[in-house]
Amino acid sequence: MNEKDFIEIDIEEIEPIELSDWEKINIEKSVLRSSSTKKYVFKKWKWVSIVAMLTFIFTSSSIWLPVVANRVPIVQQLLNSNDNPQLQVFSDNASIINQIDESNGTSIELAEAFFDGTIVSVSYEMKHEQSIDEPPLFWKGDLEVNGNKLDVLSHQIVKKNEATWIGMFTARISDKVMDEKVNVQWRPQDFIGMENTTLVEGVWDFQLELTPTRAYSRKVNIPFGNDQYQLFYNQITEGKYITTLYFEGTLDWETEFLMVDIKDNLGNVYENVGTTTIKSGSGRVNGYVEVFIPDSTIRTLIITPTIRIVDEKTLERKELVPLPSINISLK
Repeated sequence: MNEKDFIEIDIEEIEPIELSDWEKINIEKSVLRSSSTKKYVFKKWKWVSIVAMLTFIFTSSSIWLPVVANRVPIVQQLLNSNDNPQLQVFSDNASIINQIDESNGTSIELAEAFFDGTIVSVSYEMKHEQSIDEPPLFWKGDLEVNGNKLDVLSHQIVKKNEATWIGMFTARISDKVMDEKVNVQWRPQDFIGMENTTLVEGVWDFQLELTPTRAYSRKVNIPFGNDQYQLFYNQITEGKYITTLYFEGTLDWETEFLMVDIKDNLGNVYENVGTTTIKSGSGRVNGYVEVFIPDSTIRTLIITPTIRIVDEKTLERKELVPLPSINISLK
């Protein structure tokens, strides 16, 4: 384990944020019914990918932030209790940034960042002059890589103490593997709370350069579905941190969600892995499934897809349609 300096966190000072049933439903609706053309579906699973760990988890009333394991005791506890090797991968490969910027009495320290060739993850700490009771759900501003603006896949912000928040976010840089350094610019402005209110305003600016770890990508043509739902996987990208399975096919973006259960040839179970779906035309979508592969000897994924049909207005589940399982070989 690498020895790196980071923000010091007292376990006793970290407070879980309790969410009411109404708040959970409100968050879920806002994520699933975003005004953009992307739709994110996240569940809880055993082998947790970094994207999911940094995203709202609706099956729990407390949200915890998995920051770097070898420098934050609470994450070491998570490693010990969950046996999650992905945090160790982040810890071993992340670049130390330690840039600090201040605006309107709030300082942000961009602590660490990691780039696996397709996805970048960033951790940071915010300190305020005055106590702010409600932690924000996300930030507004710009995230650019090589001058191109990115959409953030996930936000996670938790309260360390009355005047300090800790956050992480994850963004997809490219569907193609990048093997060169990238220039990242992060300019957060507003931090938004539960009621879409602005909790903190300011202008912060961070610039950094990240070197990717090695990843591999290949085109495939693996169909799955049935007579009604005709989909297929068309690309697999295997990185040190994330393995991404890209798919496309026939789905109603407004009312039908693809969910997958995954097992592998060693018997590991990846339950209800999150998928991202993007509307590509009338009755058609493309998207991807992201999963962390915990062992390099894993050679086959057994994927069992399910279509979740929901009410267009309430998003309440109407029906689950199981689809036949398929096998996908890894490199």
